[in-house]
Amino acid sequence: MRHLWIGLAGFAGVAVVCLVLMTVWTKPAIIAGAKGAPMFDLRTEGYDHATAKAYLDDLSEPARRLYLGAQRILDTLFPIGLAGALALAIYLGLRRNFGRWALVGALLPSAYFYADMLENAAVAGLLRSPILTPEDVERASTYTILKFQLFQTSLLLLLLCIIGQIVRWSLNRFRGMP
Repeated sequence: MRHLWIGLAGFAGVAVVCLVLMTVWTKPAIIAGAKGAPMFDLRTEGYDHATAKAYLDDLSEPARRLYLGAQRILDTLFPIGLAGALALAIYLGLRRNFGRWALVGALLPSAYFYADMLENAAVAGLLRSPILTPEDVERASTYTILKFQLFQTSLLLLLLCIIGQIVRWSLNRFRGMP
């Protein structure tokens, strides 16, 4: 049991360190190098071919290298930490009531992680491609939207676990009152 909590803290630590580095270093530099336009990875509603083309036309070469270099590394480590922390937290929240079936709930953040990795590969393809096709843009945009939907669903499940725990603690406390 203790090792699960240590793992949760470790995954959360990786996610926090990567998020801080992206927030103070790579994200501002890439956004500045794209004339203030948000990165592909941050567009929760996705993007179309014209928007992607305009973004890539405005993106400076140093910003493109940063996006394909340090940002890509951080954006690989961050979802590893985030998905790991979410999966362990969901598992810990569900295991008392559902036993081994709690592992099924913990798979949801794994789907988020998979979508994020697909998105990272697709965005890297857009950044490297000499010819931008509508199909490539649609694929990357779809992965971005899917990533955010799976992340939000994972957060919702974790929130339900937390609410369930609060209800359990409250009921136990009221039952113990004279």
